[in-house]
Amino acid sequence: MLAQNSTFPLEAGDTFVLFSDGVSEAMNVADDFYGEDRLLAVLTAEADRAVANIVKLVVADVHAFANGAKQSDAITVLAVLYAPTTG
Repeated sequence: MLAQNSTFPLEAGDTFVLFSDGVSEAMNVADDFYGEDRLLAVLTAEADRAVANIVKLVVADVHAFANGAKQSDAITVLAVLYAPTTG
C-alpha cells in the first residue's frame, strides 16, 4: 500500500481505491484482522469490475469476514475510475 503522502501517475481507465482503517482493521469473532493483504487479493481478483461493484464487493467481503463480530470503526471504501477529458 502507498504511504500517506505518495504520488503516482494515473492513465485513462485506471481505478484507484481509498479505504479507511476500519476496512483493514475489521475483526472477525476470532479477533483476526481483515488486513490489507486480503483487501488487495479481493481488489486484484475483481479489477475489471465497475467501481460501484468494487465498493459493494469489498464491503460485502468485509462483512462476510467479520461474520457478525461487532466493529469498532467505520468501514469506508471509495473507488474512482480515472477518465480525464480531452479538450
